[in-house]
Amino acid sequence: MRPFRLQNVARVRQMEEDQAAAELLRRREFRRSADRRSSQAYSALEDLALPAEADVMHWQAAVAARVAASASAFEAATAAELAQSDELVAQGQWSAARRRSTTIDKLAERHWHAEQTAENHAEQLVLDEVASQRARGRR
Repeated sequence: MRPFRLQNVARVRQMEEDQAAAELLRRREFRRSADRRSSQAYSALEDLALPAEADVMHWQAAVAARVAASASAFEAATAAELAQSDELVAQGQWSAARRRSTTIDKLAERHWHAEQTAENHAEQLVLDEVASQRARGRR
């Protein structure tokens, strides 16, 4: 059986796909973490209520805390959006790597089937020749 000439290319493509899949998993986990931080920041913002009655200093402190929590929630939401965008890019890179890997895999499978067919044909020729010689020997 002849070796598949693109075997080294197939290995490289598989490694590229594996790396892209690992990067996608890393980006997905980062996005989930960013989503959790965003959710926590918005929950913290909702929990900060302005006092119904307070002196000026307490009122200003409560407003400042709410502004800080709002900025933190906005920052966390922005980070979550960026993480989602990065995840989509990684998804596209993995899909492209998967397509390239699958193409080589299909070529390898075709090669294997062609080799099997050639081997079966060669074996059939030998069997036909043996049967032919036996038939001649009986005459």
